[in-house]
Amino acid sequence: MRVLFTTWAPGGHLVALVPLARAFLAAGHQVRVAVPGGCAAAVARAGLMPVPAGVLPRALGMPPSVARGARGVWPADWPVRPTVLGPEQHGALRALGDRWVAIAEAMAQGLVAYARCWQPELVVHDASTYAGTVAAAALGVPAVGQLWGSTALLRLDRQRLSGPPLPGLARLMRRYGADPAREPELWLDPCPPSLALPSPERRLPVRFVPYEPPHESPRGGAYEGAYDAAGDSSYDPVRPGPGTGPTRICAVWEDPAGPPEAVRAALRAAEARGVEVVRLGGAAEGRPPAGPLHRMLPGCRAVLHQGGGAAVLAAAVAGVPQLIVAPRPEQRLNGARVALTGAGAHTSADLLAGSPRTARAAGAQLARDLFALLEQPSYVVAARALREEARSMPGPEAAVVRLTTRPEDIRKAPHAW
Repeated sequence: MRVLFTTWAPGGHLVALVPLARAFLAAGHQVRVAVPGGCAAAVARAGLMPVPAGVLPRALGMPPSVARGARGVWPADWPVRPTVLGPEQHGALRALGDRWVAIAEAMAQGLVAYARCWQPELVVHDASTYAGTVAAAALGVPAVGQLWGSTALLRLDRQRLSGPPLPGLARLMRRYGADPAREPELWLDPCPPSLALPSPERRLPVRFVPYEPPHESPRGGAYEGAYDAAGDSSYDPVRPGPGTGPTRICAVWEDPAGPPEAVRAALRAAEARGVEVVRLGGAAEGRPPAGPLHRMLPGCRAVLHQGGGAAVLAAAVAGVPQLIVAPRPEQRLNGARVALTGAGAHTSADLLAGSPRTARAAGAQLARDLFALLEQPSYVVAARALREEARSMPGPEAAVVRLTTRPEDIRKAPHAW
């Protein structure tokens, strides 16, 4: 079977696709990954074959309206109740959706041309690469969307999340002779059921597999080794045995500028009490990187991060309680859902802004939240339960079996849960 994967960005967008693409290859299928030119090297490093799909627009920065709309209160279930959002919030979501439509327009011509030449029988794209749906519709083959760990299926391709397609996307679909209402037949969802918000779309659960370049695989098989590195199911990351050293936590911050002062203050307070803090990303604050998150989590008793999907799922698979300090609406949504399971705590980064005095007070509160994760057994119990749920989900190999059935079977796939 020929399977065409496509995404517009490296990082989390590409990484979400890699385990399934490798599973297709391992099962003997043909795989290509269509990306804009700037992503080809990342695809090749993942051991996959890149093919060109257009050039991205030069201006991809988000307009100021998005930052303004992202602030303030977002209800914990806003993706399934979009009517509770205000005009500025809907404006921020619309701007993001329009940005992804512009990316689809830049990719569509090259992607459709290659697809018509190679004739894939299935197109798999990450949730924000709308050009994948366009190409699948132009060829009349199924399209499958890959989610990257959000606790909700965010339909930013629709007006006000639940309405008709965005005008730009509808025009693009018509340009290639496709029905503007066409959408993926199935969504692959790595989010454990207890974290996920309901949605009417068909979803197939697929266990989260941390990304690992082939040359770093501990046993020569990057695909299986990456999952094993998340920790043996018999390993207890919360109760280390005697002589294993000090209590350890992990701090991850995606922004290059590093975490706000309140987060830094909370980490300093933890170190003052003898806690070893392993810093990744912007949280390293000029220190050498400690390593991939999934390799650092075993042995940690808590993890502080921003609520990105990959970090949420890596911590869930490792069974580590989470303290989420979320700047963006989707990250806040993830944090609220983790807190609801009891496997962690959550606060909005909006609450950390302000004067130095305010930052000190916010840092003290974050430190108390962090110590609660270390000291209260209920977080440990809930994190273990989430770990078992996450690890019991079917792996990418099972998804390959489902997706290589007849196309009409994909279109009839049942809801995941």
